[in-house]
Amino acid sequence: MIGGGSKLSAILTSAKKRNSLFYINLVISHKSNSPGIKYANTNNIPAVYMNLVDFRNRYNKNKPDARKQYMKYLGWFISQKQYQPKLLVFAGWDLIMDKNFFNYFKCKIGNGYAAINLHPAILPKEKEGNNIKMPDGKLTPVIKGEQAEVLETVLLKKLSYFGPTVHFMVADKYDTGMIVEREFIKVGTAKTVEALRKKLMPVEDRVLINSINKVVTKYFL
Repeated sequence: MIGGGSKLSAILTSAKKRNSLFYINLVISHKSNSPGIKYANTNNIPAVYMNLVDFRNRYNKNKPDARKQYMKYLGWFISQKQYQPKLLVFAGWDLIMDKNFFNYFKCKIGNGYAAINLHPAILPKEKEGNNIKMPDGKLTPVIKGEQAEVLETVLLKKLSYFGPTVHFMVADKYDTGMIVEREFIKVGTAKTVEALRKKLMPVEDRVLINSINKVVTKYFL
């Protein structure tokens, strides 16, 4: 489950390895003209985009329950026999998913759903609260939102560390759930969002792949 698809290359590279523990059944984006969709198609992976606004305008004629129906249809589509993923991986997907979607993917792991999400900020482990202790002993607040917002906040608050988190997903909430893996990155001399992004991107790739392998090994092998 992607937005633009910047993480798809790393996931596919890992999936193609001879000893890989996982493979990709399907790629979905909610953004039209997603480069990730084109990349998946180039690599012979089934891939489609399903946009909420487009769904509302073309299929539900702006009915009040359009979002609910979108979630149901998307969950149903992904859960069909030819796909039936054991684990959903969200990377760059910025829609909040509700129970109408997740009801198709109930399980006894994580927070009750077979779905993990990559977030571009450090999220708290259980009982850590709203302030997370950094490697240097300082505390940092929980930062939610999309990547650009997160990195701008890191600079604004003059934080000494930042980094990505992969967590299990919770219905009707975002950036919340049991932590699978996270990694601290030292801000150092970085002064711009782009400088932080250059540090973040390769670490995101590593943490995401590690998390997929960790979940697959623990729950599906």
